[in-house]
Amino acid sequence: MAEKRTEKRKKRIRLDYRKAARALTLLVLVASFLMNLFSAASGAGEAYDRDLIRACGDPNAEAPKLTAGSAAMYSLDLDKFVYEKNADKKLPPYSITKILTVYLALENLDPDQVLTASKNSVRELKDGMEMELEEGEKLKMIDLAYAAMMMSANDAAIVLGEGVSGSEKAFIKLMNETVKEWGCENTHFVNTNGWEHKNHYTTAHDMAIITKHCLENETLRKIAVTERYVVPATNKNDELELDNALLKATKKIDGVIGGKTGSWSESQCTVTYGFTDNGLTSVVVLLDDTAKGRVNDPVKMSAFAHEVTPGFIVTDSDKGVCEAWVKYGAVPKVSVDVKGLRYAYPKNNKARGVKVETKFDKVEAPIKKGDRIGKYRIYANDEQVGQGYLYAGEDVKKGWFLSRFYVSNTATLLAAVVLALLAAFELLTRKKH
Repeated sequence: MAEKRTEKRKKRIRLDYRKAARALTLLVLVASFLMNLFSAASGAGEAYDRDLIRACGDPNAEAPKLTAGSAAMYSLDLDKFVYEKNADKKLPPYSITKILTVYLALENLDPDQVLTASKNSVRELKDGMEMELEEGEKLKMIDLAYAAMMMSANDAAIVLGEGVSGSEKAFIKLMNETVKEWGCENTHFVNTNGWEHKNHYTTAHDMAIITKHCLENETLRKIAVTERYVVPATNKNDELELDNALLKATKKIDGVIGGKTGSWSESQCTVTYGFTDNGLTSVVVLLDDTAKGRVNDPVKMSAFAHEVTPGFIVTDSDKGVCEAWVKYGAVPKVSVDVKGLRYAYPKNNKARGVKVETKFDKVEAPIKKGDRIGKYRIYANDEQVGQGYLYAGEDVKKGWFLSRFYVSNTATLLAAVVLALLAAFELLTRKKH
C-alpha cells in the first residue's frame, strides 16, 4: 500500500514538473515578446553610442601663414580665445569701428526714429565713403545703420552717434566707456567712423571682444549679412542702393554671421567677423592686412578653426552608432549608420557636455542598406549645433507572422521547436505511465 502511494506521489511530481516546464517556457516567450513590443513602442531605437564621441582640436596646432600682421580667433562656443598673433599690438581699426557705432545706435534708438543730418555730420572727409548727406536731411535710424555697415558711410556713422548722445563728442565718450566695461584696456576711440588718427586704436584681442558683444544684437547681424539694401528717397536726395563690403571680403568662406570691414588703402585693411561652421562659432579679427590678404586670410582661419579649437567629433561616417526597431522584419532591429563629419564644442570641454538625440521614422521591413530611416540632432551648451540623417546599416528582409510584434524569425522558430519538444516529451511520458 505504501509503495502505491509513493508511486502516485512520483507521478504527481513528474506531472507537475512537466506543467512547470511548459509554463516557464511560455512565460519566457511571452515576456520576451512583451519586452520587445514595449521597447519598440516606447523607444523606437537605442541610444547613440557615446564611445563614438571623440576629442578633437589641439591648442598647439600649427597656425596658418597670414598676411595680417595681427590676428585673433575667439571661440563663442567656449567663450575664450583659441588663437592670437600679435593680438595685443595697438593698431588702427579703420572702419571696423562702425560695428560698435551701429551697435550702440541699435541699442539706444528706435529703428523708425528720424534723425537729421547736422553741419558737423556732413563735413567732407577726403576720399572717405559717404552717403553724401546734406545738412538738414532726414533719415530713419535703421537706414543710416544699413549705410554705415554695408557701404561704410562715414557721415551716416556721425549722424547715428549724434542721434544717440546729442553730440559726436558725447557719443565717443560712450564708446570708450562701453569697451572699458567689456574689459578692453588697449582700445581708444576719437571718432565714430574709424577715420585714421594717432589716438584712435585697438588690438585684435580687444576687437574680438567688442565684436562678440556687438553680434549679440540680432538686428546688427541681419544688417551685416544683407546683400542689397535700398535707402528710400529723403527730403534732400533720391534713393540709394547699397552693396555689402563685408560679403565681398568674405566671399570665399561660408557661414558668416556678421562683422565689418575697414581700410585706409590697399595695404592698410582690417576685418572683423563672426562665422559658424559645422557646430563651431567663432569671431575672427584681422588687423594690419592687405586688400588681397583680407580675402584670403579668412579662408585660412576658417580651415584652422576646427584644428585649434578643443571640442569633439560626434560623427565621422560611423557604422553602427545605434539600433532601431524594425516592424515586420526577419530580425527585430537594424544597425544604424550616419554619414558626414559633425562637431560639438561644449564649454566644459567634456564629452558629457555633448548630447545626441535620435528620432526614427516609421521603420518597417523590407529595408535596404543605406535607406534613410531617421534624424539625429547634436546639442552642446544646451543649444542645437548640428543635425543629420540616420541610415540603415544593413538589409532587413520581411519576417513571418509574429514579426508584426517585433519577434524575429529565429525566435519564432526556436519557440516552435521548444514547444514541439515539450509536447513530444509529455506524450512519451504519458505512454510510459
